[in-house]
Amino acid sequence: MKSSGSASDTHRSPRIARSTLINLAGLVVPTMVGLVTVPLYLRLIGEVRYGVLLLAFTLLGYFGAFDLGLGRAVAQRIARQEDHAQRNHTFWTAFILSAGMGLLGGIVLYFLGQWLFAEIFQIPANLRGEAQRAIPWLAAIVPLIALISVLAGALEARQAFLSLNVSQIIGVIGLQIFPLLSVVFGHGSIAALVAAALAGRLMGVLVMLWVTARSLPIVGWPILDRAEIGPLLRFGGWVSVSGAVIPLLTIIDRLVIGARLGAAAVTAYTVPFNLTQRLTYLPYALSTTLFPRFSQEHRDDTKGLLRLTIIILAAVQTPFIILAILLAHPFLTLWIGAALAAKMAPVAIILLLGIWLNGPSYPCYAFLQATGRPDIITKFYLIQLIPFLMALWLLIAWLGIYGAAIAWSSRMLADAVVWFAASDSLMGFVNSIWRSFPLVIAAILIAESKSNIYLILTLSAFVMSATAYASISSVPMPFRSHIPFAKLLHKKIERQH
Repeated sequence: MKSSGSASDTHRSPRIARSTLINLAGLVVPTMVGLVTVPLYLRLIGEVRYGVLLLAFTLLGYFGAFDLGLGRAVAQRIARQEDHAQRNHTFWTAFILSAGMGLLGGIVLYFLGQWLFAEIFQIPANLRGEAQRAIPWLAAIVPLIALISVLAGALEARQAFLSLNVSQIIGVIGLQIFPLLSVVFGHGSIAALVAAALAGRLMGVLVMLWVTARSLPIVGWPILDRAEIGPLLRFGGWVSVSGAVIPLLTIIDRLVIGARLGAAAVTAYTVPFNLTQRLTYLPYALSTTLFPRFSQEHRDDTKGLLRLTIIILAAVQTPFIILAILLAHPFLTLWIGAALAAKMAPVAIILLLGIWLNGPSYPCYAFLQATGRPDIITKFYLIQLIPFLMALWLLIAWLGIYGAAIAWSSRMLADAVVWFAASDSLMGFVNSIWRSFPLVIAAILIAESKSNIYLILTLSAFVMSATAYASISSVPMPFRSHIPFAKLLHKKIERQH
């Protein structure tokens, strides 16, 4: 029987829709800032220097794995704990362990980065010295990323999503704005840009520490509880291994492009990659919301919620993916110019196809972790690592940045199939998207067409209308009224059924 404290926590649990919207806003706001800053960076520091900066941040993203998976372990463990003392022991133990591993990661990055920027990446000679001088600042950010992971895990466990996202927004905006301000004030070297990014990250950590202290709440002094180390590392161990492999799988495409094609090609690939990742925000926000709920309940009790989530997520996501495919080239032309758009739009379309197939699997990923099966995720990542690297190397050699996009989207499909199968949800996903598959292909053909603009607009309008109909008809009847514009088609669908 649960204590009154636990019952109270459950009573105060926010609604899934509200929490998802908060998490979504936390991802969208920095994106809006990014839409403004990317053209400014390209204008002020140039495509090549910006490509070197992206390589630096890509490398930094990988070393975020040095938190030992403790962020996810903290979220899963604290969500199940019922008193403040237990939560504080878990939090401080994870915080201290994460800080130590972050320092180790920073040291490794310092020496590895010197070698990569001097010998591996194809960086112009006049920028190589700048890049190497940025490495110490880059290494100093690694411990901050490790601490952010644990702080975010604690807030997620307490379902304090508003505090979590406000603090993350402040940190991410600081990361984007501070380097740009450095350029404006006459300090445009890569080292100065990374040092400014460090200041932005530090600001975010301080804000997140303050809101965590209020939400957990934090009491007493930091203490390393030996009894907590084992459970955290046993759960975090699998997450940590996948945390080491996932960033490698995620960033290796840009690293290989940098090594084989140069910094300018990194920009041509990374800009559409980062832009299309905005379409993963909804599934990510929803899976973040569901993770503490999956952790608190019995596995069988959450299966119905998981399957319903997959169906609704596929229905809601598909129209946005198709719209993004149709608008990829016009948007990029308006945003960064016709010359770059011609190179980047096909990359964006290929990546969007992978996101469409993979997006609904995000709740399955959260479900497997929350129910104590992160080992399934990790084992599959280890199995796919070598085949993916081989495919990536060959496809980049044959097709350049388009080959990298094909390799990435193929991996997204493989991931999705495994997550759905492992959570016993594969047929539910197939049934929810089969009607939309021809429409996605039609959108790609329209986007790549050179036909008359009026014909393209007419065909696009037809595809979007058909997509809306297919998506709404795939949602269970009681939930259709919650989908925007569903009432316009509701009677027609009812007659058909």
